[in-house]
Amino acid sequence: MNLGAIIGLVMGLGILLAAAFIGSAETGGMKSLWDGISLAIVLGGAIAATCIAYPLQDVIAALSGFPKVFRGDDFTIKDVVQDYVNLAETARKGELAKALDETPEHMPFRLSSIKDGIRMISDGLPKDDIRTIMENKEQYRALREIKAANALAKMGEYAPSFGMIGTLFGLIFMLAGMAMPPVPGVDPTAALISNMAIALITTLYGALFAFFFFLPFSDHLKYVNDGKKVESALHLEGVMLLYDKVHPIMVQERLNAFLARKDRFTDED
Repeated sequence: MNLGAIIGLVMGLGILLAAAFIGSAETGGMKSLWDGISLAIVLGGAIAATCIAYPLQDVIAALSGFPKVFRGDDFTIKDVVQDYVNLAETARKGELAKALDETPEHMPFRLSSIKDGIRMISDGLPKDDIRTIMENKEQYRALREIKAANALAKMGEYAPSFGMIGTLFGLIFMLAGMAMPPVPGVDPTAALISNMAIALITTLYGALFAFFFFLPFSDHLKYVNDGKKVESALHLEGVMLLYDKVHPIMVQERLNAFLARKDRFTDED
């Protein structure tokens, strides 16, 4: 679980809701901040425009990426290094194929990378072919994920624009209404101010969704993608070392190079 993302979301929503509650205490309550049509213009417009700019599968992948922001890995890179050190000892004994049933049950990305590497070695694939296969998998995985993150960022660019479009609609309707005969029993000034407030809500929605949801979530997905690149590079190095049956101590030193000094795996772990 990504505790930082959860804290940030709760803190941000708490601040916004508190400010809205305090500010609306004397103006009819928080219902004045709700307008379904404005919400539809911002969200519907941003998603529709992104569907024009990107293939539909990328837009779907972008929207389905929201839950990923709150997921955290239940392992560290140091755990991966430890796995490869243990597998190196198994490889030197010529029993690497048995490790397929003993790989730690962790994240699917980690699990599939380790098992795929062991399986290709056990099947007797040439070293260069294994390297090419793993590099291609990582290249296209990163490409798929960066496309989804970019589509989400594009929604963040479009949302404020559709917020402004909604505001312009509201202003046009408001000015058109001013030319109509006043309704008996209705204060024209109060009605004008009320319509102006509704028109501005769309701009608020556009900024809120852009700068609190779409753009931060996109940046997080890009950050995760960069982290997976490091994982993939470590997996590639680890599998190559297993292929060459390198001594576990050398495997530990070679793979520790991917980690900060304070995070490195040692014999005491």
